[in-house]
Amino acid sequence: MKTVLVTGMRGKTGRQVAAALLRREGVAVRGATRNTASLNVPGATASRFAWEEGDGWADALAGVDAVYLVKPKTPDPAATVASFLRSARSVERVVLLSEIGAGNRDEATNERRVEQVIQSSSFAWTVLRPNWFMQNFTEPSYYLEDIRDTGELTVPTGGQPTSFVDTRDIADVAATALLDSGHASQSYTLTGPQALTWAEVAWLVGEAAGHQVRYLDPPLGEYLAGFGEGAAKATVDYYERVYGSIRQGETSVVSADVERLTGHAPRSFAAFVEENRNVWRAPSAPA
Repeated sequence: MKTVLVTGMRGKTGRQVAAALLRREGVAVRGATRNTASLNVPGATASRFAWEEGDGWADALAGVDAVYLVKPKTPDPAATVASFLRSARSVERVVLLSEIGAGNRDEATNERRVEQVIQSSSFAWTVLRPNWFMQNFTEPSYYLEDIRDTGELTVPTGGQPTSFVDTRDIADVAATALLDSGHASQSYTLTGPQALTWAEVAWLVGEAAGHQVRYLDPPLGEYLAGFGEGAAKATVDYYERVYGSIRQGETSVVSADVERLTGHAPRSFAAFVEENRNVWRAPSAPA
């Protein structure tokens, strides 16, 4: 029996990774979460865990063979991860959820520094660099409310396309890297099968939802200014890098890594839209 600790268990990828692992035989899944009562993944156990509370890490890591690691939201995530890994005495494998293009970013950025901590460790490590999640369009507090309630999608892309990836495909790759041999010291770029402009995405979603979704592509500086004067500089700098990578064409790449690792083609955005068409309908709209 292998035990895998999944951090970010309640996040977009964490719960999918847990589900993918539980479909394998001989795997126990432990969810690391601040609120154990809210962990709703049948078959998984919960361990109370907070990145800011290092004294609780040992219990979460006890007897764990592998860790699915999501970058912590702490002031210095690289230092936090380094400290966490020093507590991971029984762990053999670590799979890091990074982001597309992170390997080419400045060495001083948080996302690249976390990768470096993983890559310089003694563990059998794998870095996953997924493109933008399809689920950003269907889950609250991202694009769902704007699409459903105002019929608008505002992202400063400069007209450049993105090969959106389904979090279920990320999870299948993560499970493979966590449990199967041959993935140590590897970095994988995870994308969908096709790159679409965000205007095309807005049109597809609008067609499925039965109402127009208007795409707005503001200048990057104007968009970032909308964060307000009180926004943390680190936050603004991060989103400048993220949206800048779209505008520079870095998210348009289409990778074969999902199919190569899982044996199945990545889900298409068109299929995702069809599956979720009712999510974007206005409350009064007919299904």
